[in-house]
Amino acid sequence: MKAPSVIFQITAIGRNYHALAESARSVLFWARNTPRQGFVPRLWIVVEPEGYASSPETYEALRREGARVLVVPHEYQTKLVTRGKARALQYACEVRGREGLSADSVWIYHQDEETCVGQDTLAGIGDFIRGPKLVGVGIIIYPIDWAGTASHIQEVTRSYDDFRVLDSMTMPGNPTAGFHGSHILVRADIEDSVGWDTRGYSPAEDLTFEIRVRTKFGSVFGVLKGFAYEKGAFSVRDQLKQRRRWMHGVIFAALHSKELPARRRLSLGYSALSWFSALPSIAVLLASLAFHYGPALFVTGIFTGFVWVSMVTAYVEGYRMHAPYVRRRISILRFVALGLVGALIDALAPWYAIVSRPSMGDFIAKDRPAGTPPVVATVRPAVAASIALVVDPSAPSGERST
Repeated sequence: MKAPSVIFQITAIGRNYHALAESARSVLFWARNTPRQGFVPRLWIVVEPEGYASSPETYEALRREGARVLVVPHEYQTKLVTRGKARALQYACEVRGREGLSADSVWIYHQDEETCVGQDTLAGIGDFIRGPKLVGVGIIIYPIDWAGTASHIQEVTRSYDDFRVLDSMTMPGNPTAGFHGSHILVRADIEDSVGWDTRGYSPAEDLTFEIRVRTKFGSVFGVLKGFAYEKGAFSVRDQLKQRRRWMHGVIFAALHSKELPARRRLSLGYSALSWFSALPSIAVLLASLAFHYGPALFVTGIFTGFVWVSMVTAYVEGYRMHAPYVRRRISILRFVALGLVGALIDALAPWYAIVSRPSMGDFIAKDRPAGTPPVVATVRPAVAASIALVVDPSAPSGERST
């Protein structure tokens, strides 16, 4: 019996070519060094022309090492003339269709430009494709280049929130509207049958895709074992831009998506309202303290305990998930102070999204800033090796199976 294939697909503009090369080489390395993985690994890099032009030597080096590099043609248009990342994702679907790869024996593992994998990731993929589910979603942690900044500390809470995302995704109807755009595994025939094409620019192409799959195939989502290893925003400005893009996606889906069921639309609206309410809640609390307005504190106090306990739990448990993988340690006081700053930035983000001009895909720098030493894992050799590889181009390349 022929072994199934897994296409590790990195889809990006391509201007963060250092980060993308790190992700690609983590795949190539572990494809060669993971025993009994149970599938044939392939690596596809799907980038825009301007991304390829930013460093053609990087992409040609990756091609020689075993990756297949697909540059989306300038003139390519989908049927609905979609723009943004959805255009590149749809192009990859059409390439697979032409090459006979839209089959139930082919799986697509989606990566962003900074999504590195470890041996645990590949082991989880091998386990998942032997099961009954058609779409796998896993937990993402953010230890790569972790510097203990406010933005990086805030990012650990996202890993803790992934438990909610996974629980919601695997339930019928996805009640809390959780979704992922990377570290997802989809059977190729399922992905290509629904596609990524949307009318115009869709800032939430991953949410639209999840809705389409659920509508057509039902509750086919399962938990993907193993982590993906990514990096957070390097600056507060980039954190704001990233969150702005997310809020635009939520608003776009809630207000404009004709494919979104009424129940999901309500859930998304509630999520957006909750995010928007964070800043006014802080303002009311501070005003109450400043003006000694006791009644306001009495009313808000009903929820304060729950909110603070939830936030502290997210930081503590999120950091515990990251601690084995990062070298840089910071004091508890610094962690608390910067955690509060990071949380405040996230509270400002939805309002920033309202008052600032929408952008067709804000560019977020993911390449390590010049002069910054790489931060690698100190525990779990399999993961440490995959992260260390990205700063050691002399490490073994992967199987040339693509």
